[in-house]
Amino acid sequence: MTTQPEATPSDGTSASQFTKPLRELAALVLLGATGVLLFVAILNLIPTGDFETFTGNAAGSFDGFVNLATIGLPFLAVLLANHVQPVLGRAKVITLVALIEYAVAGFFGVVFGLFIGVVKIADDSVFNALKAFLGRIAVLAVLAIAAYALVRIARGLYWVPKPKPAPGMYGQPAYGQQPGYPPGYGQQPGYPQQQPGYPPAYGQPTAAYPQTYGQPGQQPYGAGPAGAPTAPVPPMPTSAPPHAPTSTPPSHDQPPQGEPGQQTQLINPASQQPSAGFPPPPSAGLGDDPTRPVQR
Repeated sequence: MTTQPEATPSDGTSASQFTKPLRELAALVLLGATGVLLFVAILNLIPTGDFETFTGNAAGSFDGFVNLATIGLPFLAVLLANHVQPVLGRAKVITLVALIEYAVAGFFGVVFGLFIGVVKIADDSVFNALKAFLGRIAVLAVLAIAAYALVRIARGLYWVPKPKPAPGMYGQPAYGQQPGYPPGYGQQPGYPQQQPGYPPAYGQPTAAYPQTYGQPGQQPYGAGPAGAPTAPVPPMPTSAPPHAPTSTPPSHDQPPQGEPGQQTQLINPASQQPSAGFPPPPSAGLGDDPTRPVQR
């Protein structure tokens, strides 16, 4: 008799090559099974018979919400999606669904199974209520540590906070600059903008642009409205005028009265300033009266 040789795995072949394509399907099935178990536990809260009550059903509903199946199946699904390389494309969705199932199981387990259920059991026996309370607290602790592990996985892989850019970078207003407005012409970014009405800072260049003839400009402070006549401004003298001697007029002399209808004007030659390019007026003599009226 001849025996057939046993089949041996070929070189370089591993079992993971056949099971890795099933990881996503297995994770989705595990999450679906957990969702069905939670839905059935919620339906069990509804009284259907004549002798059933809501509080009576809530007293025994804790094991339907929080048990090894509702704790282990979502956790195993997250391990298949994230811890086995390569990471699945739907790993973020699987992790989020597992966290939602943990939240539903914890809420109904604490509210209906722990509070309402233990109070209902305490009506019959305080000792039985104490035993139920301790056992359910232990199972809730296992659920809490599993949920905390999933939260750390989700925050570390999928909800990483973005760093805030430093002020002055691209898209952020610099210090002292209003948001939405670019810095002024000739001003380097990153420095405070010069406020209007104040002299420029030390070392900052200032730009002076002469105004051409006929170009409309800003009216100076205190100027009248446009179109109002303005008094001509005499040109400034290039050199100081010589001091003209003045004579003190006699106190008893009175200026003669002019004829009616004739305008007279008193001119003091010492108070007149010569203009540039013209010689100063001659000084008054000893016999001249500076208060003599001049007829026009």
